[in-house]
Amino acid sequence: MGGTGACNSLLSNDVVPVPSGPPRKVEVEAVNSTAVKVSWRSPVPNKQHGQIRGYQVHYVRMENGEPKGQPMLKDIMLADAQWEYDDTTEHEMIISGLQPETTYSFTVTAYTTKGDGARSKPKLISTTGAVPGKPRLVISHTQMNTALIQWHPPLDTFGPLQGYRLKFGRKDMDTFTTMEFSENEDHFTATDIHKGASYVFRLSARNKVGFGEEMVKEISVPEEVPSGFPQNLHSESSTSTSVQLTWQMPLLAERNGIITKYTILYRDINVAYQPVELPVVPADTTMTLSGLKPDTTYDVKVRAHTSKGPGPYSPSVQFRTLPVDQGR
Repeated sequence: MGGTGACNSLLSNDVVPVPSGPPRKVEVEAVNSTAVKVSWRSPVPNKQHGQIRGYQVHYVRMENGEPKGQPMLKDIMLADAQWEYDDTTEHEMIISGLQPETTYSFTVTAYTTKGDGARSKPKLISTTGAVPGKPRLVISHTQMNTALIQWHPPLDTFGPLQGYRLKFGRKDMDTFTTMEFSENEDHFTATDIHKGASYVFRLSARNKVGFGEEMVKEISVPEEVPSGFPQNLHSESSTSTSVQLTWQMPLLAERNGIITKYTILYRDINVAYQPVELPVVPADTTMTLSGLKPDTTYDVKVRAHTSKGPGPYSPSVQFRTLPVDQGR
């Protein structure tokens, strides 16, 4: 009896068929000019006939409704932990290495240890047209606060070029300038390139499908001393022996680098040759002058420094301390 049972068990295993139902809800979606995303769900449970171990995606190029060339397949094997015990799991696979602007037919099959099951109905999809590759880009900084931008067409244009798009700006700012050029233009001179700043340049080429991938180049312009002075020096408040000063950084185009500190120069206007110089480190834009004489007018100016040294002083501004009886 035992032998017969074992024999029956072996026979029953041997005749388990492969999945008779195809994977369901097969969808195909073009990702770009050379890739397609295929997604599906498992066959209905009563047509799986065993533990599904994986799936195969079959695809072939189509021309005039007929398969053309060699059929291809990609296999997705399920890890043990992924073996399916329900039919709600969604699967997907990216098929890459396809031809642009080409139609393909896709089918999906499930397989068990016994072999491949039924194929899903073919799904047709056309890849998108290809956009151009990256243009070649050369940036040359000049001494005149300009940058010469020169470019050459991409090696792969995928049809006639229709123009270029350039985006550029300071790396530490959110706003970029965007310009478009015809397919025949190959250079541009950017003005107002600030010293001591890093700039990003992004150039892409366009064909009938759209703009391609950007070529990105950066340049860093060497620092110099500031060419402008701090702005809007004024007094926030004063007592009989102190004045609180506030100012703003030099104009962006005149900073010529990172402001590392400020220097304040002040003097009693009645004493001609005894100015006091105070460093403001770190580079705060406020400072309280203390130890001053009551009811006295002071002449004050401020300058900014980069790592290369100081810039020009601001125009003098005069402040007066309060009399003793008002300054307490």
